[in-house]
Amino acid sequence: MAGMNERTTAASIQDEQIVTFHVAKELFGIGISRVKEIVRYPDITTVPRAPDYLTGLANLRGNVLPVVDARMRLGVHLSDVTDSTRVLVIDTGKTLTGVVVDGVKGVVSMENASIEAPPKLLASGVDVRYINNVIKTGNGEKIIMELEVENLCAINAGGKARGESGQAAAKAGEATTDLAAGVKEMQLVTFLVAEEEYGFPIESVREVLRVGRITEVPQAPSYVLGIFTVRDTLLPIVDIRKLFDAASLIDDITAVLDDAEQFHTRWTESLKQAVEAGSHFAGITDHALCGFGKWLETFRTSSEEIGRVIQAIRLVHQRLHAGAVSIMTAQKEKSQEEALKVFEGEVMPVSEQFLTTMADLKQAVTACMQEDQRVLVVETGRMPVGILVDRMQQVIRVPESIIDAPPTILGTEKSQNLMGVVKLDQGKRLIMLLDDAKILDTEIVKELKAMGTETVETDGPRTAAKEDEIQLVTFRLGKEEFGLGIEDVQEINRLDHITSVPRAPSFVEGVMNLRGNVIPAIDLRKRFDMEAGTRDESTRVMIINMGGKLTGLIVDAVSEVIRLTQRYIEPPPEVIQGDSKTEFIKGLGKIDNNNRMILLIDVSKILSMKEQKELSRVSEQGQAGEATAGREPQTDAAPRSRQPGRTKVQR
Repeated sequence: MAGMNERTTAASIQDEQIVTFHVAKELFGIGISRVKEIVRYPDITTVPRAPDYLTGLANLRGNVLPVVDARMRLGVHLSDVTDSTRVLVIDTGKTLTGVVVDGVKGVVSMENASIEAPPKLLASGVDVRYINNVIKTGNGEKIIMELEVENLCAINAGGKARGESGQAAAKAGEATTDLAAGVKEMQLVTFLVAEEEYGFPIESVREVLRVGRITEVPQAPSYVLGIFTVRDTLLPIVDIRKLFDAASLIDDITAVLDDAEQFHTRWTESLKQAVEAGSHFAGITDHALCGFGKWLETFRTSSEEIGRVIQAIRLVHQRLHAGAVSIMTAQKEKSQEEALKVFEGEVMPVSEQFLTTMADLKQAVTACMQEDQRVLVVETGRMPVGILVDRMQQVIRVPESIIDAPPTILGTEKSQNLMGVVKLDQGKRLIMLLDDAKILDTEIVKELKAMGTETVETDGPRTAAKEDEIQLVTFRLGKEEFGLGIEDVQEINRLDHITSVPRAPSFVEGVMNLRGNVIPAIDLRKRFDMEAGTRDESTRVMIINMGGKLTGLIVDAVSEVIRLTQRYIEPPPEVIQGDSKTEFIKGLGKIDNNNRMILLIDVSKILSMKEQKELSRVSEQGQAGEATAGREPQTDAAPRSRQPGRTKVQR
């Protein structure tokens, strides 16, 4: 090529064209053979404790794509993501990596271009380590900095290649096997932290607890909330958000409310100025299009107090925006004077009420937000530790084949707590699989033990108390709390599509498809003669083994996974022992100083023998319907459904 008489690289010689793009105000380029595609800014799943220049992970047609922020990497001014923002999918020679840039300029021919080595210092402040060459085109009028792809995308660490996904899955606890399908599976407990989904292998989770009274420990690290007592045992509580260098859940929500309060204060002032000037108000008048209105519609809570205030603020928010519509109507159809009356008489009082109710909501969030949170008890460094998470999601089985090892780019000291990435729904849903042995490093574990928490039970010779211990999955129906032995629970799923079956018993909602198995779904509220409830984000389906058949139980919410010794369990009162309608209650668990009672359920007695036969008929009808639709359902007689002990969490 003409003009290439200066310092060159292999990539520059091979490529006759270079893709150019902006990062801040600077123009950069990468050889066209390295750029596999250019995509719009995708949904990103953030990775806890990862380097700041790693934006996170994206789904690229079912493949996990690590995404690097070129602006952060190069040390230039950060800007917001806009319609021009793009992600270049780069082939580093080892793997594909996404690179965020502010905008793609085009493709430039290298003909008649001169190439020079970069100076030791660049006036733009760009880190010269990531610059391969300085390319001059058009008689030197255009200067393009060619990026050094390997340095830009590399992170100094080991880590496994994505092809080693089978090894990652094998490490993540003992996998189970669906013998009927010949597919190895893992069972995970999944949860949310800062709107991202994470999971532990179920073997790593001893219990899932509601948040109790936490006693602060003087001079403890910021991520240690303190200690609370669980059945005479001290348990240190670690806030995983703070461990991941994120704001607390309460601080996160409070920040949203502060922003909404400031926005609507400015909004009201702008409305006032428009009324006084007799001009058109350009602000948002539809409450549903307001950012806060959208947040209100997606916010979910199990706290009655927060829910009550949320409903109040939702109504006030609607009235506030409706006031702007009334003012605009008065301006158009009546007069400016009438519009001022509407502002003073309607909008201002509602605005003041909005601020007052927002203060109530902040107070409720501070006092009650922990009702939504859960504590996962995991063992790390031979020591049980409580991990505070935002919300429980599911107990779910996944095939090993959809678990990828962490991309090589994640193999850093900060992100070694990640053992794999689970890809569900064709890669649209990503679950970060955490390694319980690495989520807390050695120094943190030493600090926790130094607090005097060594009195917490650790692995050792089993005692009589442990032998008498049972493990329960607790769930709610209305205000009542029930418990099932964990060995009876195959998995816990969110409520999905249910197909009704003609002439089914009243308590049978229909049938559902569980990875090819057609199983009946029972509405436990109806079965227990309770009034119908509202189904929402908390509604779950518990998959149990009933008489050798997989069956779904629809419940309002799953609360915890807890351990109880026999001294906390009493037989049911005589008044209900002899009643056939209540014989499914096999005991009463009394915890929290007897302030909380759990009704223990005997799975075999939820339905009578006659009702179980009816249930089998419903299942057969559902299978016939699936087969007619062209699907080949697997039989419930698969060995998986006959191994209830496989889900047991034991130490």
